[in-house]
Parts: sequence; structure tokens; C-alpha cells
Amino acid sequence: MRLPVLMRALRTTSFCLVGACSLLTACDSSDVPPEPPPPKDTSPRTLTLLQTSDLHTNIFPWDYFTGKPDTKRGVAKVATLVKQERAKNPDCTLLIDTGDTIQGTPLGTYYALVDNAPKHPMATAMNELGYAAMALGNHEFNYGLNVLNKFKGEANFPLLGANVRKSADGSEAFTPYVIKTVCDVKVGILGLVTPGVATWERAENIPGLRFEDPLETAKVYVPKMKAEGVDVVVVAIHSGPDKQPTGSASSPDSWLADYADASKWADRGNLPGENEAVQIAQGVPGVDVMLTGHTHQPIPKMLLKNQDGSEVLLTQPNRWGSHLANVQLNVTWKDDHWAVDSHDALLNAVDDTVAADATVTQLIQTYHDTTVAYVNQKIGTTTAVFPGGYAARYVDSALSDLINTVQEEAAHEAGYTVDLSLSAIFTNDVSLPAGDVTLRDAYSIYIYDNTLYVMEINGSILRRALEMNTLYFKTLDGANLPAKPADAKATTPPVADFNWDLYSRIEYGYDLTKPAGSRLTHLRFQGQNVTDDQVFRVAINNYRAGGGGGYSMFKEGRVLWTSADGVRDYVARYMQSHQGLAPEVVNTCNFTLAPDLYTPYYAGTFGAAKCAPAK
Repeated sequence: MRLPVLMRALRTTSFCLVGACSLLTACDSSDVPPEPPPPKDTSPRTLTLLQTSDLHTNIFPWDYFTGKPDTKRGVAKVATLVKQERAKNPDCTLLIDTGDTIQGTPLGTYYALVDNAPKHPMATAMNELGYAAMALGNHEFNYGLNVLNKFKGEANFPLLGANVRKSADGSEAFTPYVIKTVCDVKVGILGLVTPGVATWERAENIPGLRFEDPLETAKVYVPKMKAEGVDVVVVAIHSGPDKQPTGSASSPDSWLADYADASKWADRGNLPGENEAVQIAQGVPGVDVMLTGHTHQPIPKMLLKNQDGSEVLLTQPNRWGSHLANVQLNVTWKDDHWAVDSHDALLNAVDDTVAADATVTQLIQTYHDTTVAYVNQKIGTTTAVFPGGYAARYVDSALSDLINTVQEEAAHEAGYTVDLSLSAIFTNDVSLPAGDVTLRDAYSIYIYDNTLYVMEINGSILRRALEMNTLYFKTLDGANLPAKPADAKATTPPVADFNWDLYSRIEYGYDLTKPAGSRLTHLRFQGQNVTDDQVFRVAINNYRAGGGGGYSMFKEGRVLWTSADGVRDYVARYMQSHQGLAPEVVNTCNFTLAPDLYTPYYAGTFGAAKCAPAK
């Protein structure tokens, strides 16, 4: 009989507790509404975009090919500029790179091919600087996907390549873009790479990949980025302008000329789609900034009209960490989003006044010391100097014959006897020394990571390539030569030094007093005139074999063999196995150039040429 009483007591207590809780809640409640969030800060602000490009593993201010300091290059010096500029606008700054990052110096070669186990030095240095993103460059693929993917995994920033697709299904092979919010502004960074990769790169280095047109790719992705709420669209592209100012390209004003004025611009001799930065700026609505690379030029700014009526800013910071591009974007709040109201850009130069950053230097010192020891190994000897630069380019030279001999023998060892070889003199400041020769010396005469091809071509291809070769030169007057050897080169358009080839085993000559297109004076093989249908086997590097430099005629040939090793490694091995190389023995005479460009400039320094220049 006690249980019902107890139950009633418990129920009464519960009701009281509930009532008390209700009363307490009522006591805590208030008729005052919560404070609204503070209004959005829509005051105007300035964004800073900092850009590097074509660093080519130049971290220290050091030239590994000459073994000397170079105060005008290097990530360590750029780092000082980056930190200075970031301190001016710390919350509103993004640092971006536009590719050709992991290849270019023996430092890159060593940590790709000799010892790829440590974290890549470029990843170490760039992580310290806090990059927001990096667009892929064509040279990122030089060592194959294993090396590239390892670097990608070590970087604390995304590697962007929207137009790099999987061959199987066309899907994205790399991250196409990234969105970064700084100062409450959403900045979209779209990464693109020149499709020339497919032309220049060995197939085994890019398996399962295809490289689509950057312009068409940008037309797809820019609207996607805008749909995701991006306020500012930045295209980070390893590609540059397809034309060159006819005025001085070193003058900032020349880059501001009207791009539609044909008298102020000259074609660069591009592969299809190779340099489409201007076309993207003009043809893809919504683009605000083009951060460009690939053409190795200091372009403070170009101003281009988009089809939507807006002005697009384009810049490029040259190569090797010689400059830092500095873009200032003034943005204002319009129609519920941020928009670029005005823009400007300049290049901060690396020079003697810029100190190397202590942190980057400390992080990379061991990498650098290891590379220096690696390239300073003695590998061979010579009996006399093999002149380089223009002295090797302006006459049938021992140095060009040496490189061609190396290529011929490498092809022969692979089972392919060639009829001729062609090569270029890449640099202007390096000769092969007399006496002891180091690995650095061997690398210095072949600074690129080109591989070797054996191709089958016909006489028509050969003749057209030889005629195109002479576009390297101006039309010259033998009685009134330029004061400096470099001034004999063409300027409209300018031609890179690596696009002047020297051939072995054919007899040929040029008359540079004649206009371009009619300068080849003779072409013979084994004493007989070459016919268009005559078939030749030729040793040629992968860049030229793929039509690089505008030599599209070589793409008509048939590839018989491609090397796994780089040409410069063949050069080093040849010198190891051929001690006491003598330039007069290596030098064979099969080429003439008129007027004589060797004697007036170089006979006083290097003596008379063995192969007598044409009179």
C-alpha cells in the first residue's frame, strides 16, 4: 500500500522540477535580439602577385657550367625580394611560378638522375618561400613521370596543368586550377603548359598523356572558376607571346606597342599553339592577369584588350631567377563581388645589391656542395683549347665537329651508322680548355638535357633545313661587318643561338650577302650533288627532330632510334675514353661561310682557323 503513495510523490516532484526549469528559462530569456554580425568590409584593397618562371634549378647565384659566381641569378636571391615585397602587403600576397623548374643545371641533373632519393632541392627552396601554385613547364617532363611525381609529392603547393590530359579518357592528369582567398578576395589560378611538350619530349617520358590546346582549355576552365565564385582570374602559363617587338625587346615601352600593328611585332617562329598567351588574354572573357614563361624574356608588362572590353595585364620575369615579377591589383567591391579596378606590374631585378637569403642558402648548401664536387671530377684531357661561342659558330670549328662526332659514335654503338650529324653551340661564354677536362667542362659545351635521335630524311628535308638555318643571320656586307660578332645575328625576328646548326659529312656553304631563302651555295654528299629524293640517316637531338625552333620539315622524317641517355652524357663518356683530344685532329672541313666572320673577330685571339673561311 506504500508504493502508490511513493509514486504520487515522485510524480509531484517531477512536475515541480519541470515547472522550476520553465521558470528559470523564462528568467534567462530576454526580449533583446542578438547583435547582427558586423558589416562586410568592402573597402578597396590591393593584391600583390609575385611570379618566378624558368628557374631551371638555379638556386644559388652560381654558374655550374663556368664554375663561377653569378650575382644576377638564383632562387636564394629572389627569396630576399619575395620576403621584402611580402612584408609590404603580408595578408594580400600570392607567390606563383610558371614552370621549367626541376631541370637546367647540373644541380637538377644530379638530383634527378644520379641521386633522386633526397627531397628535391627545388621543392625544399620553394616550400620555404611559400608558393601558392606552380604551372608545369615543358622541361618538367625531361626526366620522366617518376621524377616529376616525386617532386610533386614533395612540394607544399599544387602543380597545375589543365591542358595535360590522360590519353585513355581525356580526364585531368594534373590539378587544373586552385582557388586562394587573400584579403577576402577569391583568386583563381589556372595552370597551363605549352603543348610543345608532345613535340620535344621522348614518348617514354610522357606515357599516357596528351597536351591539348591552351586557348581552348582556358575557354573551358575560366567559366568554371567564375561559377565557383572567383573574383580575380589569373592564368599561370608556361607559354609566352607569339611575337617579338621589332624595337628593342629590352625596352619596357616596346612591349606596350599595339599588338595588332604588324610593323611593331615579328613572329617568333613558334610551333602550333606553342606561345598562345596573347590569344588567351584577348579571347577568353574574364581573364584579369597572364603570368607567362617559356620564352625567357623580361617583360615588365603588356596591356591587351579582351573581347569583353576589359584590359588584361601580361608579364614575364625572364629566366634563372634573374627577375621577380611584381603585379599590383587594386580591387573594389562591385555588384556583390570583388573586381579589378586597376593594375600595374614591374620586374624587380636580381643584381649585386640583392643579398642571398640566409635561410634558403642554409637549406640548399649541402645540395650545392655535392653538385660542385660532382661536376669538378676530372674526366679527360685535351692538347689545346676548343674555342666556343661565336668563334665555334662562325666557322667550321673543332667544337662543333666534336659534338657531331660524339653523336655519330653514339648512334653507331646503338647499331645505326649515320650519314651525317647536326648540332648547335649553345652558349657564348664557354670553351673546352686545354689540359685537364672536368665533367663541368663537358657539360658546359652541351648545357641542355637533349637526347639523341637517329632519323631517316630525304634530300628535300635536308635542303630546306639548311636554308632555314641561315635565318640566324642578317644580310651582311663583307666590306662593312658589324662592330661586334653578336650583331651579325638577325633581329627581326631574332633567332636563338641553339637554332643555328652545324653539320658533319656533307659539303655545304652559305653566302650571307644574299637574302634569306637563297643563301645555300652548294650541297654535296661524298662529292656528289644531293638530290631531293636521296635518303640519309642523320644523328639529331630530340628538340630538332620534333620540329623545335621552327624546323617543322624534320617532322616529315622517320625516327629509327631514340637514346635513353642525354647527349651531354655521351659527350662526357667520349672524353673519358678519348684522352688527349686534339682540336686539329677532330676538326674536319666541310662547311664554308661568306663573308668570313671568324678572322676579323677571333683570329687575333685563337689564331687562324684550320678550315679556311670563304673569301
